Amino acid sequence: MRFKGTLLLFIVCLAFVGYIYFYEIKGGEQREKSKQAENQLWQLEDKNIQQIDLDSTNQQITAKRKGEKDWVLTAPKPFDADSDELNRLVNSAINLRRESVVEENASDLSKFGLAPPQSSLKLLTKDGKEYVVNFGNNNPTGDSTYALLQNQKAVFLVTNSAANAFSKTVDDLRDHSILSFNQSQVQSLRIKSSKGIIELNKDNDDRWWFAGEDKRAANSPEVRGILNAISIGKIKEFFDENPKDYSTLGLDKPFIDVRLTLDKDKAIKHLLIGSKKSKFYKAPPGKAGQEGGKPGNIEPDMPSDELYLAKDESRPDLFFVEKSLIDKLYRSPDAVRDKALAPFQRWEIDSIALTNPKGSFRFTKSGGEWFYGKDKKKVKWDFINGILDTLEKPVKAWIDKPSSLSSYGLDKPPIHVILKKGSNVIIDCSLGNAAKNGIYAKLKGDSSVKIADPEGLSSLDKGESDFIEAPVAGAVKK
Repeated sequence: MRFKGTLLLFIVCLAFVGYIYFYEIKGGEQREKSKQAENQLWQLEDKNIQQIDLDSTNQQITAKRKGEKDWVLTAPKPFDADSDELNRLVNSAINLRRESVVEENASDLSKFGLAPPQSSLKLLTKDGKEYVVNFGNNNPTGDSTYALLQNQKAVFLVTNSAANAFSKTVDDLRDHSILSFNQSQVQSLRIKSSKGIIELNKDNDDRWWFAGEDKRAANSPEVRGILNAISIGKIKEFFDENPKDYSTLGLDKPFIDVRLTLDKDKAIKHLLIGSKKSKFYKAPPGKAGQEGGKPGNIEPDMPSDELYLAKDESRPDLFFVEKSLIDKLYRSPDAVRDKALAPFQRWEIDSIALTNPKGSFRFTKSGGEWFYGKDKKKVKWDFINGILDTLEKPVKAWIDKPSSLSSYGLDKPPIHVILKKGSNVIIDCSLGNAAKNGIYAKLKGDSSVKIADPEGLSSLDKGESDFIEAPVAGAVKK
């Protein structure tokens, strides 16, 4: 009898737990979803929204879809749009929900700030249907906003954050990218300024080289940093005045001229950077667009020396960029030159061939450790590290138009290092005679002769007894 009572109690508990789970928990989730769907203003999919209009007392903005994800502004003027921001707006719009109904059949909309409305949102779908919601004043507690669907009389509340999501200015929705491109597609970069012309090409290994017959390595991470600064940099503000009213914009003779070539269709991206904002002068009457102007004509609301006028040649907008971008672009060619004796990535090197006065040695990497010869004698990690450290050190100087290699001791170099990845030679470096402040060195494929820093070069002049790791006492030979 006691067993039956316990079993009955267990069944009752199990049924109660099942009720709690399926009705209270799972059922509660379903009821919450149903409530949210019921309170949603409309059932729309973002891909079907073709146009979005934002109207307020001081502006009317219209954006139209261009393709699947891109948008353009058509009012108050045609502008390139920030498509990501427009897509976020559309997502906010289709997910608008009423918090609660205030008055089912409102006869006096003015007391809610809805006659006329403070602002409105209109969505136009691909099939030509319109969906409009008007926004009024905030409620007395200030945490919600009165709203009304077009052609309806039920006034309801939406959260302030939902209503404020559509309080955008034209500048908020304009495309703020300085130059739009996919960094991985860039094949060439040309920067012209008073510091010289930097002209670079990228190879198949994503390394950058100076253009021309004299193959010189550029600092690839530095070049990628320049491209990154341009591609993710944002416009600080737009210049929407009439350019012809100013005489010192500087775009006809740009301070900096940047050109990129992309690999997909060989498209050219072109960025011009002109004068500082504080140097703008109004042109004298009758001389619009001409050089001239006096300091007395400087605009009082344009005091900043940290902004520069710029233009993407593919669009009509003029805009300002910050000095941080100028600092990236205003460089001499030597400033972006690869200063390392030999540019490479350590992780990709799996074999090293070293020839020096003590002999010829070949090292291979296996399981993160280095070994020498057919017997696979373990090599001291500090020795390998010393070789790689030496090759990565910045050089003292370059000789870009060298004479014969024999004059530098590079025809029969006493030290020769080859780094490989598999069967591919990554670095082929020779070191010759002593120079005034270092050692003459040459990389295969680079036309210049370098003067290497003598510090650390002793790591390349070692023999077998210097680099073989001593066996551990008592270790059993396999």
